[in-house]
Amino acid sequence: MTDRRDPVDVPRTAEEVAMRALALSSVIACAKGASREQHSDWLKSEGLWSELSPSEKNFLSAPATREETINMTWRLECLAVLLWAIQKLDSLPSLAEQCETKPMVRAMVFPPQPTLPFMGSCRLRKLDEIEKQREAIYQAHWKARDAEMNGRRTPKGILVGAVRERHHALNWLVGYMGQPWDDVATDT
Repeated sequence: MTDRRDPVDVPRTAEEVAMRALALSSVIACAKGASREQHSDWLKSEGLWSELSPSEKNFLSAPATREETINMTWRLECLAVLLWAIQKLDSLPSLAEQCETKPMVRAMVFPPQPTLPFMGSCRLRKLDEIEKQREAIYQAHWKARDAEMNGRRTPKGILVGAVRERHHALNWLVGYMGQPWDDVATDT
């Protein structure tokens, strides 16, 4: 396995991952039509508003374009990785398909439920297990980019959007270059 982590990378804690999952699930729910006001109020009352990234706060606070909404729905792939990392999902779907929403909805809490029981039940997988997934995503992302750069079709079994989002989440999980959520690089 290739170790691309910088010695100053600090992996996220179970609490950080749980809070990111809660914030992200609200944003995704709103992108799919849930009440922005209800989710915003809930995040504020649960002390999670500060866990939203700047782009997520903007998405919940102002009218969104169609492109912004679509981009936020793609974050479902990131949420799957986060829920897997805190052992709320047993496995991730293949890289050839988008994640199913139902297992994630069952794993999460939503307004008006309290978040403390959810957060207290999260256990982070071992870093080597996370790194193994990260390496697999890195390799798949590289194959997709290499094909694109050389005018070839994306290799069978790789859904580029899913790979890109999962790569983003895995890099955030390991604290890649200390980057905040909106700025996480997915270099290959």
